[in-house]
Amino acid sequence: MTKTQIRDIITKIHFYLLGFALLNFTLKNTIEISLNYRLTYLITLLIYASGIILFFWNFKPFKKAVIYYSFYFITPLLNLILWLFGGIFFALLTSTVLYPIYPNKIKAENEKIVVYSKYQGFMGACCPYEVTEKKYWLLEKKKTEINLHEVIDFKSVLIKSANGKSELKIKYNKYDYETERNIETDTIIRIKTE
Repeated sequence: MTKTQIRDIITKIHFYLLGFALLNFTLKNTIEISLNYRLTYLITLLIYASGIILFFWNFKPFKKAVIYYSFYFITPLLNLILWLFGGIFFALLTSTVLYPIYPNKIKAENEKIVVYSKYQGFMGACCPYEVTEKKYWLLEKKKTEINLHEVIDFKSVLIKSANGKSELKIKYNKYDYETERNIETDTIIRIKTE
């Protein structure tokens, strides 16, 4: 294989993955079914890796495509610089740049249900969580969002799934402003699964 053929293959892979990621993003926001989170993150990393490779490949001799591929090279570099030099302005800028690629963290899961903490950026609201149902190993369907406006200790979360229903038993500390103390609170969230 020649260098040109290899570059063409990497370019095709890059744009197929990008199209697939955009389709996944559209489906997630419209009908709330998306690829498994881990697979989506892997696709994002592959898009960035191929974009960086193609950036250097198209740099000499200079081609107009290098302007597009520079996004994949500059974004991680910019985030590293902003992280090193800190400051409120840089934190705001970094949270804006990281939003499309920052992974949601898995907080709790069982064989049917996964609970993610959603990335809100630097000055986002406290503690929103997204509950999804696993479908066919590769897909996830969003079931609901949880926002108790408190930090949840996920070490004590119990998830039970049976007979088409799932239950999340959550314990958290809620601050009572009248008595000025933390009160341990628990709640049960029932989710209909298929």
